[in-house]
Amino acid sequence: MKLLLISDAHANPWALQAVEPVANKVDQVLFAGDAVNYGPSPGAVLKWLRAQDAFAVRGNHDQAVAWGQDPQASPAKARLARLLASWTREQLDPAGIAYLQEWPLTRVWEGGGVRIRMVHATPKDPLFDYRLQPGAADAVFQEACAGVQADLLLVGHTHFPLIRRVGSTTVVNPGSLGQPLDGDPRACYALWEDGELRLLRLEYDRMPLLQALERLPLEPELKTELLRLYREARL
Repeated sequence: MKLLLISDAHANPWALQAVEPVANKVDQVLFAGDAVNYGPSPGAVLKWLRAQDAFAVRGNHDQAVAWGQDPQASPAKARLARLLASWTREQLDPAGIAYLQEWPLTRVWEGGGVRIRMVHATPKDPLFDYRLQPGAADAVFQEACAGVQADLLLVGHTHFPLIRRVGSTTVVNPGSLGQPLDGDPRACYALWEDGELRLLRLEYDRMPLLQALERLPLEPELKTELLRLYREARL
């Protein structure tokens, strides 16, 4: 059994295209939320996830776009997030909006002898909890993961890849496929293969992405901020 674990594509189909050769060789694609917002091509990302029959949960940006809400992003990105959530919603047809609304906040995937609980942020706060950072204390993980009955807990949201053992459960964040924030702009993903879990990075040509970002209807200061996020992979 081989699984591709991805999260936080953020309307960046070029990162998805880069990982497609991997996706075509796995038994299942598991997606931990935030398909849309920030990036220039939300519809293309949703089309890709549909084509892959991805097993997905809803992220805070998916929720915001699907229901016209505030994504409640981290303070450093909050203004960009609100402005672009409105623009993103306008780019999607009713089928795209409905697809986002179909995704649950949490779900369980089972197969090949592994049980995987999926949630975008944390089991206790599926949309907005940023605590599961690489530098967080073990106690933070233990409290956030209390009651989880699974071999793996797949999360996203922070855009920082990590693997952390919490009791009998392994917490894995594959990092952001489309908008990493750990200083490495390569696409992040994870592979689970017959009990072995690996965090991986993949280089791809970001020029088409940056050119598309340049065309977004943002004032110059905000556009510079957005481009820096994707170029430097840092807040």
